[in-house]
Amino acid sequence: MELLWAFVVIGGPIILGLAILYATLQYRKRGRHLDQLSQDSARQVREDIRRDEERHVMR
Repeated sequence: MELLWAFVVIGGPIILGLAILYATLQYRKRGRHLDQLSQDSARQVREDIRRDEERHVMR
């Protein structure tokens, strides 16, 4: 039981740190063009929602 607890106390933070490191590296490798693509997509969704709301009000 003590061995399991030692693994949790010592291994847990190590595994968490590795997961954070992996996520950080993956985030840095993404293409910068995706930022603009994301902004364009969000703008399109907002326009679609606004258009649908206008149609709903007109009915």
